[in-house]
Amino acid sequence: MEIYKKIVNHIIDVFELIAVVCLACMVFAVLIQVVGRYGFSYTPSWSEEMARQFMIIFSFIGIVIGVRDKIHIAVTIVVDNLDRTARLYIEIFGKFLIIILGVMISINMGLLFSNLRYNRLPGTGIPILFIYMFPTIVGILTALVAAYQVSDHFKSGTDEEQMRQKETAGEGTEK
Repeated sequence: MEIYKKIVNHIIDVFELIAVVCLACMVFAVLIQVVGRYGFSYTPSWSEEMARQFMIIFSFIGIVIGVRDKIHIAVTIVVDNLDRTARLYIEIFGKFLIIILGVMISINMGLLFSNLRYNRLPGTGIPILFIYMFPTIVGILTALVAAYQVSDHFKSGTDEEQMRQKETAGEGTEK
């Protein structure tokens, strides 16, 4: 399982780099659009379209990073007051819901991916195939991440217990 975890996390690290590049390109495209509009009264036809596509890719990659780092939104006011076993079951159930979400994203985006593969974006002529490819892959990665997190729950307990174990292990290696 550790090799599986490392491979998935390495793929996500590559996507994290892609997200940074998308953010920089989005800022550049918007800058060109603003300077063109207000400075030269001319806006390139591709700038708004590319900024939007970079934002979509950036957002979808953010989903898988949020699931991996467990920084997604969670309402824990009730769960925190339950005993350890109930919390563990609820966390596992939540991870299964995330797996279902990832599978649903990849299936639905995959259908769009296959149905629209010959269409092109109007401003740039880029095949839509590339735009729907990222959400499809992100859905699969989200399901894979949630799957190894379920495995971690069975091995190490709740998210809070796993954090404490990592902190304890980190303190032990620093001495």
